[in-house]
Amino acid sequence: MKRWSIFACAMFAFSQSAAAQDDAERWHQLTRGDVEAAYQQLIEDHPALSTAINDAELRARLETGRALALERAAQVSSIEGYAATMAGLANVVGDKHVWSRLVAPAHSVQWAGIITARQGERFVVLEHDNAGEGASLAGAALVSCDGVMADDFAAAKLGGFRAVWSIEAQRIQSAPFLLVDDGNPFVLRPQTCIFERDGQRTEHTLFWREIARTDLAPHIRRAQNRGAPGHGLRTFDGGMWISLQTLNDDALAVVAAARESQSRLRASPIVVVDMRGNGGGSSSYGDQIARVLFGDARFNHVIRGGARCNVVWRVSPRNVAQMRSYEERFRQSNPSFAGEMRRAVQRAEQAQAAGREFTGPTECPSRRAASGAPPAQTATGRIVLLTDNACFSSCLLVADNFRRLGALHVGQATDAATHYFEVREDPLPSGLSFFSTLQAFSPGSLARLGPFAPGAAYDGDMADTAALEGWIEEVVAAR
Repeated sequence: MKRWSIFACAMFAFSQSAAAQDDAERWHQLTRGDVEAAYQQLIEDHPALSTAINDAELRARLETGRALALERAAQVSSIEGYAATMAGLANVVGDKHVWSRLVAPAHSVQWAGIITARQGERFVVLEHDNAGEGASLAGAALVSCDGVMADDFAAAKLGGFRAVWSIEAQRIQSAPFLLVDDGNPFVLRPQTCIFERDGQRTEHTLFWREIARTDLAPHIRRAQNRGAPGHGLRTFDGGMWISLQTLNDDALAVVAAARESQSRLRASPIVVVDMRGNGGGSSSYGDQIARVLFGDARFNHVIRGGARCNVVWRVSPRNVAQMRSYEERFRQSNPSFAGEMRRAVQRAEQAQAAGREFTGPTECPSRRAASGAPPAQTATGRIVLLTDNACFSSCLLVADNFRRLGALHVGQATDAATHYFEVREDPLPSGLSFFSTLQAFSPGSLARLGPFAPGAAYDGDMADTAALEGWIEEVVAAR
């Protein structure tokens, strides 16, 4: 009987082990399949990887990233490992428009009760939920974790999965996640970290515990140091203030208000265009406000006066299907855009019939503005552009235009993107996540748009509008 019990236990253990092996193999296959599908999506649809453009640097990064992702796939045994593998693959593209997104992310993560913020060149503790852990570490700078220096730890954990590490804005955005554990098995989960404050170093043992993502979110937002001005036009002590937090439909009313107040804006000693928190949308709203402030003559000379090179789409089957969907989707709500897409689809069909990869030329003369001196701006006062680290996508186009037109750029440095546009995400074969690509190319744009560094940098709280108003008045008065 005893021998039978031992045999039964052994068989149970074997069956459990076999089941675990089968489960692990399923994760390996599932992850490999999605890695290859995402890779093919980029190869077939991203403009940079076409024969006509053939961005060798991006192609090399993608091949290296694919090899690493397949290596990681062989180690994946959970949804967390899967998510990290796909995030790492997306990150090698070097443009936040390319992402991996889980269909159903976990409701909670682990954290050490510590939220760090990027301040200058350091990662500083902004918040410390230190119940039962002794003195608060708030204000202390992170020196190292488990013997790994803070910069190296952050570059591996955040720069490999969450951020393009060469862009300071993305270091700021990702810094609060440094001591948050989402289950990524390919990065360090430290046990002990060293912090420094007032020249004194403290070794701190981390106490990891669960926190709901919804509870974590407000801590993350505070540490990212962004503003949220909303939308509208108002006065302030120094002049007029235009709040433009997005470039979506909410911006329509701002454009209308700017046109109605054109005389007041042009006579104001200072006009601030506040784009804090702006992650993009349609740059046309920013262009319309720029025309109000700088005048059509200056805008046309500086922005429209050089070579006119249209955005062109890569005519892969999936990209063309997306173009057709835009035509249908906006037929009633935005007939002008729908008409533009209908003409783009016609060009795509002609390109396909002729064996061309794009709807138009992929080369453009380098000159961005007309020759000769531009006309003076119409506004008599100082135009000030205010940004924070959230400025991305179409916000970058608007920021570039305002800077070229002569606006004084203040606040924080912007994020950065590339000269590829029109993002689309597709479900991957596993059904666990989506993966995105870009579909169009702007031959007249800079290869990397941003980051744009302000002429006057603000190192305070970007959410404190009252303090920013006074500071901007001082900056303008000093110039």
